[in-house]
Amino acid sequence: MKSINEYIDDRLIISDISAETKEEALRALVDRIFEVRPEIFSGDFAASDLYGQVLERENIQTTGMGNGIAFPHARIADFNDFVLAIGISKNGIDWKSRDDKPCHRICLMFSPILKPYLILQMMSVLASFMCEPENINRLTCDLSSKQIAELIKESTLVTTKMVLARDIMHPVLKTVQLETSIEEATHMMHLNRLDILPVIDDTDTLLGEISCMDIFKYGIPDFFSQLQTISFMRNLDPFEKYFKLKKDLKVRDIYSPDVNVIPKEATLMEMIFEMTTKNKLKLFVVDSDKLIGAVDRYSIIDKILFF
Repeated sequence: MKSINEYIDDRLIISDISAETKEEALRALVDRIFEVRPEIFSGDFAASDLYGQVLERENIQTTGMGNGIAFPHARIADFNDFVLAIGISKNGIDWKSRDDKPCHRICLMFSPILKPYLILQMMSVLASFMCEPENINRLTCDLSSKQIAELIKESTLVTTKMVLARDIMHPVLKTVQLETSIEEATHMMHLNRLDILPVIDDTDTLLGEISCMDIFKYGIPDFFSQLQTISFMRNLDPFEKYFKLKKDLKVRDIYSPDVNVIPKEATLMEMIFEMTTKNKLKLFVVDSDKLIGAVDRYSIIDKILFF
């Protein structure tokens, strides 16, 4: 495993970036890369080319991951190096992040087109470092670029050779508890277009999940799944029991404790196996039974195939 330290260059850290918009921040970081390390780009490659590629990627989908962090990036053809530039914004920049909060830490990365996992691995270790409450406070203080570089290096973070669940998981923004009403849960599913909601307790321990399928099946006789035809009972209203009791129904009445969980160290192959062979739509990522994220089929498309 390689240490992240070899990629940290204090000359490529803007400790108090003055940009007010995403575009200004990207331009400032790209210009800094060309100012400090112009030798890594061959031929007629210009700053405008680099800026255009990262902005094109950004316009397809925001790289604002939430928690005040953005990871703008691009994979470059005929490029054999890796470069990381970091900007710290005291005031925050609107990055259209998943949690709608301003971005204070921007990590701009460029890698070879044939090495897609390098950016993912760097994102993983930098996110782990920058999401620590202590580091969030320290990074937004009046530290110099050299002090920020040393702070990151002292963390002894390492990259891994394999893509793990923690690298591609996304935060779980909507959860329910056992005493949440089914009416509220279905409303949450509708507004957020969610098929599955994790069920947690007050300590974020994952207890199970409730899905649209659980609600569909509620009130259906047990023998229903064994039938070859429903011709003799096709006029049965499958939601009659639900609507009759919905005001009193709680998540605990319908949810399934048999939840699809994986550890944060699960490999890409393990995730693919669970989703394909076992036909699972969503996997919840846990750390000591605590819910820390989720991986679904879109995660694979978004972070691996589309990345």
